[in-house]
Amino acid sequence: MEEEVIKKAEVLVEAYSYIKEYRNKVFVVKCGGSIFRLSSLRENVLRDIAFLEAVGIKTVLVCGGGPFITEEIEKRGKKPVFIDGLRVTDEDTLKIVKGVLFGVRDDIVKYLRESLKVNASALLPEEKFMNARRIHYQRGEEVIDLGFVGQVGSVNTGYINTRLEDNHVLVMAPLVYGEDENLYNINGDSVAAGIAESMQAEKLIFITDVLGVMRNTQNPDTLISVLQVSEAEDLIEENTIKGGMIPKVKAGISSIKKGVRKVHIVSGNISHSIILEVFTEHGVGTEILR
Repeated sequence: MEEEVIKKAEVLVEAYSYIKEYRNKVFVVKCGGSIFRLSSLRENVLRDIAFLEAVGIKTVLVCGGGPFITEEIEKRGKKPVFIDGLRVTDEDTLKIVKGVLFGVRDDIVKYLRESLKVNASALLPEEKFMNARRIHYQRGEEVIDLGFVGQVGSVNTGYINTRLEDNHVLVMAPLVYGEDENLYNINGDSVAAGIAESMQAEKLIFITDVLGVMRNTQNPDTLISVLQVSEAEDLIEENTIKGGMIPKVKAGISSIKKGVRKVHIVSGNISHSIILEVFTEHGVGTEILR
């Protein structure tokens, strides 16, 4: 019993220096929709977010909801359409995306505020904290209409920082208005990276359903704990990093090059993965650094 107590004290002592270093810093966290499928996983992630607030870290949480959107589209008798990983978003699909993502966002805020007593609030598209540009997608000579699909334009960092003074956790969906007053569906990883870059965030953290970057996705023992930007670029070129991990790693590389100190890719399936990754020496996922 005494040994267990001592181990707990050692964990706190190890975390102390990190807590002191990150106090008053800004973290940007992107959580994929697959993590919100199980209430136990969702609660684990949100308890970690609550811990960040308790030790003085300000957090922008970008919430995804891809699986829920696909399910809702299929329920209505339509077939989801993706082109090179981008969801084709016509007017009907945009309504579904709005309904799902705003619902996920508001549920998270409610849980943080009511169950965990966190000073959290939603960041709404109407606040114009970010500007979107419509994607004009071209593959070869073919121009493809993706509908209301956008990319990050500009970010109003001053506005977000002001909001973070009042609410230390801001939760947002990756839906952003363009200058044409249309709402655009943007890849959540890109939104998180855009905010992290503009705010020169201390950390950009991607919560996924895999351990991190692995040399062999079927073998957890091949997890790469630390990646330099040049190594990450090589692994993409070699096709070691592939599929859904590519946009995360590319967003991470871009963020590091534009001033974000560190990028982390961790699994939401591991209990308290954010705390373990951020406040311990070895972590549990993949860390990308310059």
